[in-house]
Amino acid sequence: MSSGALRTDNWMGRLSLFSLCLLMFILPIAHTATLRAVGVVGVLLVLLYRVCIRRNIRWTRTGFEYPFLAFCLAALVSVPFSSNIRESLGEIKGEVFLAMFLFYGAYLLLDREEDVLLLVKVLFAGSLVFSLYSFYDFYRHDGSFFVHTYRAGGLRDPGGGECAALYHCMVIPFLFWGIFYCRQRWQSVGLFVLFLINLVGLHMTFTRAAYLALGVQFIVATVMLLVNRRWVAGFLMLSFLVVGGVAYTQKQMFRELQTESMPSLEEYMYRTPVEIAGPNPSSMKIRFAMWKTAIDEIAKNPFRPHGFGRFLFGAQVRTLQNNHFIYDQTHNTFLGMWFELGLLGFLAFMWMIGSFLHACWRFWRASADSLAHWFAAGLMTMMAGYWVNNFFASFDADDAKILFMLLLGMGMALMRRIPVRKEAAEPSC
Repeated sequence: MSSGALRTDNWMGRLSLFSLCLLMFILPIAHTATLRAVGVVGVLLVLLYRVCIRRNIRWTRTGFEYPFLAFCLAALVSVPFSSNIRESLGEIKGEVFLAMFLFYGAYLLLDREEDVLLLVKVLFAGSLVFSLYSFYDFYRHDGSFFVHTYRAGGLRDPGGGECAALYHCMVIPFLFWGIFYCRQRWQSVGLFVLFLINLVGLHMTFTRAAYLALGVQFIVATVMLLVNRRWVAGFLMLSFLVVGGVAYTQKQMFRELQTESMPSLEEYMYRTPVEIAGPNPSSMKIRFAMWKTAIDEIAKNPFRPHGFGRFLFGAQVRTLQNNHFIYDQTHNTFLGMWFELGLLGFLAFMWMIGSFLHACWRFWRASADSLAHWFAAGLMTMMAGYWVNNFFASFDADDAKILFMLLLGMGMALMRRIPVRKEAAEPSC
């Protein structure tokens, strides 16, 4: 290889890392579309250079190709049924193709464990900046730590909280498992402090779905610790989960669960959405009513898609009678996918999720005490919280979806592609 080609390769390697680091840092921050575009273009340029000019990317399957293909086909098949074809095509471009492109961008461009570690450090640094701004914003608005008066949203949605809570749920698992991976005490202490900072940041969002998601993540982490025979850490986690659950219940963090009567499943299925919502619906009743609306529409023909796109739900089902509780989105990704793509598309979506979890679980069980082992644990724990959050909102989209796919691409690079490159580079005996 000539010196000029070597210099170009080095610069392209730096550009790929810069682009991925830029995306990792700015995705949780609002109003950064231009910077996000810079990161995406950087990844595209390096991929084109390596594939078309250098031709030095060796393809290694991730195991997700068939689920990805099935989901893409389901999204495209739904387009003719859409009430707004242009919006459906735009959603497919941004929420399907872009997300998968960045997944493969991270997967194909990360050649060393050190590159993945750099991106993890950027993720942690971004969470620190995000959390510190949350603290500033919270106290600037005279927020109360024990009473819901203001919802800290960090650099994403001040006063909203839901997107910020999801971000913390995505970062906290990697901090937790990173504590076990670090070999130096000062690194473990630093990660533990940042772990606590993110916990406080999540608490200040006052988002019930995130509290529930964090509880599920603690349960998953506890089970994984016990499976690995880390008895002390596992029982400490279990104790923390019990104490934290009781404390939050006593402080009425799940406020509407203690003040509203929950309908039985039989009552819920036979009531109309308008009856479920009532005259002055709370946020909980609004969700129940919207879910029932989606269920009723799906029941008419489970196989019929309504067009890919979160914001088409309200446009298709909103009437004068239900206008007071029907929003643009279903506030439930799973019902939303069934409504948008039909039963076959929904099954493709579930196949995709199942393949993510299966790949991480299989590698975590098979690998030794390594960075990839702990990253697989972080991915599984993160996904548990991510999908619990998505049961109460349509979060599998926008920057959260891209961050999710980047983290998954990093994990698959560690589990599959980097080990293959190492084996190819080792001299044969």
